[in-house]
Amino acid sequence: MSRVARRAALAAAALVGSVLLLLLLVPFRGHITGFFRIGDVRPPAPALAGRDVLIYPKQAGYDGQYYLALALDPALRNPKTLAALDHPAYRSRRILLPLLGHALGLGQPALIPWALPLINAAALVVLVWLAAHWFQISGRSGWLGLLVLALPGAWESLALTTTDLLCSALALATLVAVRRERPALAAAALALAALTRETALLYWVALLGALLCARQWRSLLWLLPAGLPAVAWNVYLLGHVPGGEGGNVVQILFGAPCVGWLQRLRWCWENGVSGKNFFELFVFLVLAATLVVVWWNLWRARADRTVWPAAVITLLLGGMFLCAQPFLLRYHMDYSRVFLDLTLLLVLSLAWPRTARAPTLAVFALLGVGAGAFLLHYTFGKV
Repeated sequence: MSRVARRAALAAAALVGSVLLLLLLVPFRGHITGFFRIGDVRPPAPALAGRDVLIYPKQAGYDGQYYLALALDPALRNPKTLAALDHPAYRSRRILLPLLGHALGLGQPALIPWALPLINAAALVVLVWLAAHWFQISGRSGWLGLLVLALPGAWESLALTTTDLLCSALALATLVAVRRERPALAAAALALAALTRETALLYWVALLGALLCARQWRSLLWLLPAGLPAVAWNVYLLGHVPGGEGGNVVQILFGAPCVGWLQRLRWCWENGVSGKNFFELFVFLVLAATLVVVWWNLWRARADRTVWPAAVITLLLGGMFLCAQPFLLRYHMDYSRVFLDLTLLLVLSLAWPRTARAPTLAVFALLGVGAGAFLLHYTFGKV
């Protein structure tokens, strides 16, 4: 059974490695720091001083630059590191990726920028491998795990070096371990996921509820303490690391249901027909279709208790997407990454009982178009 999963992972590794190399050589012109989209609005990490760094002029940059700054100085020993972060406490919640980058790079500023993209590449390959196992547990073909490579958010996280891929890999490891009745492994994976992205703390609460309803007492007992390390870390950050600029990040990203959706559609209407505007609308509508189809599949499979752990996360992410604010929905690379797990759950839903295969595969085709268009645009500057 594991042979197909290994072969799927090897095929994924070949593609992911090729894309990683292509990005390095073409848009980044050999500069490894291109993977972090460093803008000139905020000062770069102090450890990068005097090094060959690719800076994007007149840009705020992207999230990856903050995780690089943390990886170079995870203990925030240099006061200038705080100046390189937009929201120090918020970014520090997602400490696992920077810590892994620091460890794999042996603490060396010359090696750490190489370590972080490699970790994300490995996380994407592991996602395919875990998805293949998920399908094989359900009696489906493990080759279906390659559908993970159709998800735009996965490639965006790889190109921009954000925490989404690592968190998704750990969250899927949690679900696979629960399904295989290995609660200790599930608890360890979930604890690490919660240190990678704070959203996984909500997964923790949701999973506890699902396990309670399904009366899976052994798994419930193991997962009870899984979120506590992340809770303790967040409490520590509140008292020791400044919050940063712009107010409460959660309130900026989430609010009343459907307000952001209406604003997103209004923007598209007001900006008229253009290539960029059309693509933004396309990505948004495909993600909305993903939500509809995955909830439909969930409804059809609701009687199967083995679906419940994944189901509660599906409901949670769907609710978050409905409550997304205009700030989050204004740019496709923001919400495609944030809701990567929602598209990943669409992959997993193909293993659920009575899944509506035709609409599910149709949405995958559209997601694949979005992923391909992003890679073409980001690599060669055209769609």
